[in-house]
Amino acid sequence: MAIYNAIMNFKNWMWGLPVLLILIGGGIWLTIACDFVQIKHFGFAMKKTIIATIRGDKDKDKNKVSGYQAVTACLANTIGTGNIVGVGSAIALGGPGAVFWMWVVGFVAMCLKYCEAVLGVHTRIKGEDGRWKGGASHYLGQVWKPLGIIWSFCCVFGLAIACGTHTGSVASAASTLGVPSIVSTVIICVMVIILILGGGLKLLVRITEKMVPFMAILYVGTGLIVILANIGNLIPALASILSNAFTGTAATGGFAGAALSAAIKNGCARGAYSSDAGNGGASILHSQADVDDPVEQGMWGIFEVFVDTIIVCSFTALVILCTGVWTSGDPGSMLAINAFGTIGIAGRLIASIGLIWFATSPVLALTTMQGMVSEDMFGKGVRYVAQLALLICCFIGGTIGVDAALPWVDISNMLLIVVNVSGMVLLSKTLRRLTLDYFSKTKTV
Repeated sequence: MAIYNAIMNFKNWMWGLPVLLILIGGGIWLTIACDFVQIKHFGFAMKKTIIATIRGDKDKDKNKVSGYQAVTACLANTIGTGNIVGVGSAIALGGPGAVFWMWVVGFVAMCLKYCEAVLGVHTRIKGEDGRWKGGASHYLGQVWKPLGIIWSFCCVFGLAIACGTHTGSVASAASTLGVPSIVSTVIICVMVIILILGGGLKLLVRITEKMVPFMAILYVGTGLIVILANIGNLIPALASILSNAFTGTAATGGFAGAALSAAIKNGCARGAYSSDAGNGGASILHSQADVDDPVEQGMWGIFEVFVDTIIVCSFTALVILCTGVWTSGDPGSMLAINAFGTIGIAGRLIASIGLIWFATSPVLALTTMQGMVSEDMFGKGVRYVAQLALLICCFIGGTIGVDAALPWVDISNMLLIVVNVSGMVLLSKTLRRLTLDYFSKTKTV
């Protein structure tokens, strides 16, 4: 218990000023280095990606992965537990002001994810089997070879823990529909086994390119109905986000109150968890895209965070705040489901099913990512051991629940962010050159 408490205390301290400086400070540094790409070229990024999304672009060659398919696989991971459970936990522990700090992280996360995608494509190599090998392990290795190895170890550990958290979310959501936790946990474990043995990346992108857009639209559409049903509370909800972002939140109803430090810490932690930016994980999938220029895939990185944090997370937060369920004192993992339930059984059902899918799809994406990075860096033997550990974490996560697993996700995410953001800052000259070269040749809007 003493060791556990020491680890949690260190985690809480790191997610204060240290990680804030690295994540936001590093993001601002890279924003400047990349010529404010997520601001100056936001319109270009949205035009290029949204048109491709509407068309459902995919490579005609079944052995290749398009930029669109790569980002739907990434969104299968990012639009997950963090968008529902993470937002609820941030508000439950930090009050409405935590949402503001999630937006701050989202702003810099657009550039961080852009950099991860660009570097992932820029430094990848062709394997003997003709498939791309790339990701943070490759570009960090260019800074200092041990840095790539350290990141890979942390990534293999972190992805397994994250899968446990998402499985816990599935179990919690399924239990609200009367499905025993052990049943939903076993189903997830079977799906993981099928993906490990028979599918990998090709199976993943075939699933995500169809399901991710559908579930995102259904979830946001239902959230809009909840907000409209409580439209009188919308302006006060937005005002509470801005006012409590710099003051903290007083106790009200079943809410115990939260200091300013709690709003910042929980907003940043959950924002980083939701957007999945800064830790380098998405670079694994982005590096698989068959694109002509690294910056082209970087546009998808900006799009990915915009959809995840600015759209989906914001809808979850406004649903929770407009309905007032955040003052109930219920655990963060249940706030969104309870809020959707205010419009009836249909809303609760959609929220529960949405959480089940949003938590299941990251498990599939993370399983694929872990297999790719462990085999790339350490060989097939280590890949099987790592994926067995991931499967065990899925089972444990479904048993202990998401609230108990979330602190361990923060620890693994913290380690990955420190290593990855530091390395990308050292590669800022390369990022600046690639960015300026691309836009000097491209007519943007």
